[in-house]
Amino acid sequence: MIIESFFEKLYIEHNSELNRRVRDFFGASLSDHEDLVQEAFSNMLSHQHIDKIEFPKAYLLRSAINIGLNYRSRSRFKNTQYLSDDILDNIDEPLCTQGSPEDLCSMNLRIEYISDAMNTLTDKQRDLIVRSRIHGETYQQIKVATGFSLGDISRQMQSAIEQLHSYISAKNA
Repeated sequence: MIIESFFEKLYIEHNSELNRRVRDFFGASLSDHEDLVQEAFSNMLSHQHIDKIEFPKAYLLRSAINIGLNYRSRSRFKNTQYLSDDILDNIDEPLCTQGSPEDLCSMNLRIEYISDAMNTLTDKQRDLIVRSRIHGETYQQIKVATGFSLGDISRQMQSAIEQLHSYISAKNA
């Protein structure tokens, strides 16, 4: 009962400010700042030693920001598993399968489609796309691993992405 009243008071006093600060931290890139603050409050309530938290407002703010960063990181990781968001936009079906023959056939066709698009690239471009978009390496990491200059990596990636877009546009026309 004491924890509930403490928690309710904390929520009433700091919820709007925490929402504002989380929104300011993430800007327009994350629209569900209220959910992050709410999840931070939930996590705090389930904390085993809630009475040991010296600065609850700071704890909640840091928790909400960390939850948002984790969410953003997971989202970015999901996006790097695919060649480009635009490629996925041109495929109308979900990428996960339910195990039915139709789903498996559809998945095989999508894999073929992406493979054909990748085969239009040079070996160097394909290697850079795989390193960057599949493995999630930064241009700096690619530079160290391959010896290519950052400018060359950037030009090759731009050219490869344009080539993939052209291939997809031609296939969809």
